[in-house]
Amino acid sequence: MRAEGLLDDFKKGSWEEKMIAQCRTKLAVTPKAAKAVLFYSQHPDGRLDDSSLHGGCPVIDGSKWAANLWVWNTVRSGYPGAPENEAVVSKNKGTKKNTGPQSFVASFVNSGKDPFYDNAELYFQETFWSKYGKKDPSFAVNTFDGHQWNVYVDGKQVKQWVMDEKNPPGPNGHTYIL
Repeated sequence: MRAEGLLDDFKKGSWEEKMIAQCRTKLAVTPKAAKAVLFYSQHPDGRLDDSSLHGGCPVIDGSKWAANLWVWNTVRSGYPGAPENEAVVSKNKGTKKNTGPQSFVASFVNSGKDPFYDNAELYFQETFWSKYGKKDPSFAVNTFDGHQWNVYVDGKQVKQWVMDEKNPPGPNGHTYIL
């Protein structure tokens, strides 16, 4: 690449030159418009995944645009089948059991009885979740105490349910019917 003049803007032996060499000889993802790369930096049990180490390649020609979205995805105990970090479990043996938040299932049903809700939409807090109209299918989600589920009709919030795990579920679990 140096012989081809592609590295003239970089000092010989610099970290940029070394990074470019790595970008050309290791796994690399070529950017494409409207595409994204998703990877996890830890295993399901919370251990760091060394194969997730990465870096951005220096720009040789043109410009570089990037948008990062970081999501904290830690081990969440308190629900059946939750993974456990064995190092943490053994360190905390004999201490108080984790009483973290417990998930539960909430079901959302539009009975179709009230025409006002024919074109309803369901939002988790401020984020669109699903169509919730008369002809839309019912569905169930895992949720937590304190989560807010909002019903919108024609862009206006018309109903809100705040999840309460202490509120005893009915025969079909926690069901919210329009």
